[in-house]
Amino acid sequence: MESRYLEPEIETASRETLTRLQEARLRAQVEHAYRASPFYRAKLEAAGVRPEQIKTLADLARLPFTTKEELQRDQAEHPPWGTVLAVPFEDCLRVHLTSATTGRPLAVLDTREDWYGFYHSYARSLWAFGVRRADMVMAAFSYGPWIGYWSGFYAAQDLGCLVFPAGGLSTDQRIDALRTYPITVLGCTPSYALFLAEQARKKGIDLAREAKLRITWHTGEPGASIPATRARIEAAFGARAFDLPGLTEIAAWGFECDARSGLVHIHEDYCYPEVLDEAGEPVRPGERGELVLTSLYRKAMPLLRYRTRDVVQLADRPCPCGRTLVAVEGGVLARLDDMKKVRGIVVYPRRVEEIVRAHPGVDEFQIVFRRVEGLDDLLVRVDPAPTLSAVERRGLEQRLAEELRVGLGIRVTVEATEPGALPRWDHKARRVKDERAEVPF
Repeated sequence: MESRYLEPEIETASRETLTRLQEARLRAQVEHAYRASPFYRAKLEAAGVRPEQIKTLADLARLPFTTKEELQRDQAEHPPWGTVLAVPFEDCLRVHLTSATTGRPLAVLDTREDWYGFYHSYARSLWAFGVRRADMVMAAFSYGPWIGYWSGFYAAQDLGCLVFPAGGLSTDQRIDALRTYPITVLGCTPSYALFLAEQARKKGIDLAREAKLRITWHTGEPGASIPATRARIEAAFGARAFDLPGLTEIAAWGFECDARSGLVHIHEDYCYPEVLDEAGEPVRPGERGELVLTSLYRKAMPLLRYRTRDVVQLADRPCPCGRTLVAVEGGVLARLDDMKKVRGIVVYPRRVEEIVRAHPGVDEFQIVFRRVEGLDDLLVRVDPAPTLSAVERRGLEQRLAEELRVGLGIRVTVEATEPGALPRWDHKARRVKDERAEVPF
């Protein structure tokens, strides 16, 4: 019988075994960063830390945090790679850019071994979803310096799958390929999955019936971990949808599994996770905090205690799949960078999506923070399904306004646009606009 684990020696290892592996890799990584990266030598010396002081996982707290802003500043002051680079340039095989959700995009270099680690951990994730050698896989991400397309393509290839290269194809060409070829696995952002299905419907094509998909995976946004969004994707494609959170700078760090228990496992042998509260202290199981990751494998850019700005909830229960890796509930629950305040109330876009996506009459939406007569206001524009009448659209506005008021704790303005008026996205969505000239927090 085929194993549900690609690498059971890691995925089901005892805590003692994982700890020994992590501590050995941590010691090697800190020594390498101190010796070979001017960026980290300066950081560690400023913190009064020597590599020999880092012996166990408990010593990790001695290390200073690393932030994206520091890396951006380092590359701006020492272009193009910054002083963080810890190997000779000629040893680097790949370069990828972050998607620049916030600020200047980072250029991330990898050695041959680094790159293998990234896509092989990704392959472990695909295996956990149920992807196998007999599958034909389409990675429908943008072709360019962004890691989404490349990591999905190489991961599927690593498993021995037949890979259909779709990075440079248009949406219409991808729809045609899904109907023409026996493609059983699709990877893309959740926003693009919904857009792909919408464009197919406009052509009278039902991909749930006419394509042969059985698995879709989604990364770049937390949408696939939101039940209402996941349900829409699964209905549109007639396939099981899975969430795969990751960071270009660190790894494709997490994955759901075929148990579909709501847990996201973390590749602890590739990146060591900490979940910390606002004071920087570890949270207890069942509590939420910021995910901080330390790379245990990348040598070109060996990031230590990297603040992801992702809010997660440390799991307090085992997964029925039998994996012993640390897990979080529901993937990325919020982004600290996305947090907004409206009249003193904290608002996260993910919570808005949870409420809006539960309505089948909404094809797309947009969140606008603005000021009306000097006061903060939250406007949610919804792109209604073209089948809705004018009366049904008004009813949708009223229901959503009430549900958002209850769900967020503030009054929300809801405005239905003309069908198709809001933008669609083939990469990470940009649904949030803040039009306030000054944000007093």
